[in-house]
Amino acid sequence: MSGRILMLSLVATTMSIPVFAQNNYLTVNMGGGVTTPLNPTAQYAGTSGHFVGAAGYRINKTSSIIGEFMVSGLPPNIFVVQPINAPFGAIHLYTMTANYRFEASSINRSRFGVYGTIGGGWYYRYAKIDKNFILPPGTVCDPIYTWWGYGCSAGTVFTATVANKGVSSGGLNGGVGFTIRFGDSPWKFYTESRYHYAFSAGIPSTLVPVTLGVRFN
Repeated sequence: MSGRILMLSLVATTMSIPVFAQNNYLTVNMGGGVTTPLNPTAQYAGTSGHFVGAAGYRINKTSSIIGEFMVSGLPPNIFVVQPINAPFGAIHLYTMTANYRFEASSINRSRFGVYGTIGGGWYYRYAKIDKNFILPPGTVCDPIYTWWGYGCSAGTVFTATVANKGVSSGGLNGGVGFTIRFGDSPWKFYTESRYHYAFSAGIPSTLVPVTLGVRFN
């Protein structure tokens, strides 16, 4: 029964998209680009790439409410001197946020527009450490271990082996962007710079993704 309800919901949602689009209620965008971490994140992570996908509701010509998903890499910063026994592996940041966008879709009746956005939501930093990496008991808890998700007690790492670790937290973001409309269509090219701050346990996640992509409405 639940499967039928889910299928009917998906069909109804799919059928409603053209109606929303026809009445200019729907706004969607997709893009990617370069992510630059800021301190304190920049002490442990270097520049990487990211992907963004979003969909939302246009309240009027200037205001929209948008739900957005982003995934960004946080590779080890090779320019920072780390302990000899520093972990190795990969870290990614996943975000799901609700945002408000205010825009001027046409500057002096041109194809160029500008907008600002602000919002917040859920941030999940996931570290995957090589399974062969082992820390002996009593290892001094340097900040690099906190970044990778190790727990500390009385100044030492209290776990011997960690294969992966996820940290969930709330976060905020805000930024500005520019658009170029494709002729008279509702499609636009956009470029955007946004600041993200997540209240991650131990070490906050702070980064600025610069995104290039396409947008409908």
